Amino acid sequence: MDSKIFSYKVDGIVLAPLDEQLSLSPAFDRKALANKLKDIFTGEDYQVDERSLNYKIKDGQLFIEGLVVKKEEAKSIGFMVGK
Repeated sequence: MDSKIFSYKVDGIVLAPLDEQLSLSPAFDRKALANKLKDIFTGEDYQVDERSLNYKIKDGQLFIEGLVVKKEEAKSIGFMVGK
């Protein structure tokens, strides 16, 4: 099964300091972000593997990393019945 790794920078989701010890991001909808990623890859032959999604913070910016896997066509199985 062919796979690719991706890293997606989520614009607008940046950590802001609340005090010396705590930084917090604005609220966001994880499902909406997952759907947005699915939409990005709909034109290709790949689909997002939701089980592989990782949320990472790099320099205060949110990134989503994960895998996309090549879509495989469904295999049909035919049965022959003889009498």
